[in-house]
Amino acid sequence: MITLSHVSKWYQSFQVLKDCSAEVAKGEVVVVCGPSGSGKSTLIKCVNGLEPFQEGSITVAGVGVGDRKTDLPKLRARIGMVFQHFELFPHLTVMRNLVLAQVKVLGRGSRESEERGMKLLDRVGLREHAGKYPGQLSGGQQQRVAIARALAMDPIAMLFDEPTSALDPEMINEVLDVMVALARDGMTMMVVTHEMGFARKVAHRVVFMDEGRIVEDAPTADFFQKPRSDRAQIFLSKILQH
Repeated sequence: MITLSHVSKWYQSFQVLKDCSAEVAKGEVVVVCGPSGSGKSTLIKCVNGLEPFQEGSITVAGVGVGDRKTDLPKLRARIGMVFQHFELFPHLTVMRNLVLAQVKVLGRGSRESEERGMKLLDRVGLREHAGKYPGQLSGGQQQRVAIARALAMDPIAMLFDEPTSALDPEMINEVLDVMVALARDGMTMMVVTHEMGFARKVAHRVVFMDEGRIVEDAPTADFFQKPRSDRAQIFLSKILQH
């Protein structure tokens, strides 16, 4: 579903991604982890063209992300993206947030879009909040709306960029529960996260990054039980000791 081949990216003279290669099969959940500044968020934003890259190639369902002929807005409509800070439209109700792109991008009718939106609000446990504005919701609720909004576009894959890092601890699980259910339904997912419990429970594979490189790409059990690199061992010893 997603293939990254020898991807490199620079910000002026600083190289943020160094020869990164990885694959995500259909229905697979891959967690991308590593220390802050390792390039995780940049990597995932390259997958749907939010960040340009200078070398290598990325394809999603056979479509080249870096190809000049590719219609990036059309491709992005097929790849759901959930950000750290929700990115909801504050002046629109929850339902309008879910309906807008369905009508404008997919060309759905308003009634069909609202029906789809309501089903997804049911799915994330927020049906009764359809008429509220984002500012009236908790952070966890807003993030669940953001997930529902991404799902409303019927994506072929979902990208999550640290979806719980801006949340209070008690709100994290309500978002992770939605993501776990998505994974169990067979959604193809690439997730940048520090939530190692989620990675252990849901991920098929873990990609570990450090200083712009993919240091390890291993099945989840192997990564946690016997990480091959010294850097991953140090990372896990610090993050799992509490």
